Amino acid sequence: MENALLTREEWLRLAAQGSDLGLWYWNERTKSLFWDLKTRGFFGVPLEGEVTLDMFYDAVHPDDRMRVQQVWRSQLESGTPYALEYRARRPDGRVRWIDARGIGYYGAEREPLCMIGVVFDVTDRKEAEQERLELSGRLIVAQEEERKRLAREIHDDFCQRFALISVKLRTSARSDLERNPLIDELVDEITTLEADLKAFAHRLYSPQLKLLGLVPSIESLCRTFSRDYGVQVKFEHADVPGDIASDRALSLFRIVQEGLHNVAKHSGATCVAINLKKQPDNVVLSVFDNGTGLPLLENSAAGGIGLQSIRERVRMMGGTVLFQSRPAVEGTRIAVMIPLENRSAL
Repeated sequence: MENALLTREEWLRLAAQGSDLGLWYWNERTKSLFWDLKTRGFFGVPLEGEVTLDMFYDAVHPDDRMRVQQVWRSQLESGTPYALEYRARRPDGRVRWIDARGIGYYGAEREPLCMIGVVFDVTDRKEAEQERLELSGRLIVAQEEERKRLAREIHDDFCQRFALISVKLRTSARSDLERNPLIDELVDEITTLEADLKAFAHRLYSPQLKLLGLVPSIESLCRTFSRDYGVQVKFEHADVPGDIASDRALSLFRIVQEGLHNVAKHSGATCVAINLKKQPDNVVLSVFDNGTGLPLLENSAAGGIGLQSIRERVRMMGGTVLFQSRPAVEGTRIAVMIPLENRSAL
């Protein structure tokens, strides 16, 4: 069997020539590791001489080392194909991103015999992703600044002007000898329009998030939404830190806001369940409704501007997001996990 694998490895070696593909082979019985020249170059080890498992672990970035050790051993012993991305730190200090894949071979009793695999240097792709994330981050920050500017302009300018018109109409109505019902109607409409503008400005930007914190702000948002749309909203939270970073608090608030907006606009739901809780290193948020679901979620690559914004916010903070929906069967669930601390993509 080993001769057959080595023959296959020779085929792979020929196929890998001229590409950014490295080859490796682990013998479980002899505890020996083989790296071809490409793999040695990726990790910055000498091009000749023995390669050991400890040399591999030492080459893995310290922040990724335990995860790599656990995952590859677990997948070898369980018979699961190995696939993992991690960072390698070369002797010169440079950090490279590695995409590693492998498959195990087993004896009659399903005991692991060996694993063969390949590695790719995906640093260029990771750097491009990081640049895109940084651009998305700048766009989101600019969007929030524009929201703040518009909210202030609406509140301080347009709302004040509507209030002034309302006062003038009331004064005119009192000076008239004969009561004009049209003026009363106009005053009512202007007052309603002023209130709607204030509410819109509040949705664009609300200082209460900074003043009150994340949990009270979401509670207030849920109460307002339930009152305005007649939808029952149940908000549960557990162990959410009061000093959560402002960028994370704002993003989580915006995700809840977007989830409720989708409920009002698309789902026809009568009930929404929102759950926010802290895990050891993450904050987990879920927004679930009992509506008709969103057809656009059948394709995970699809989505409107709001859902794309959620994806970008979560990705920018190194988190994960999952959209689940079964149109015409059950509602929609948005599940988000965001690390409490910044995690650089490089």
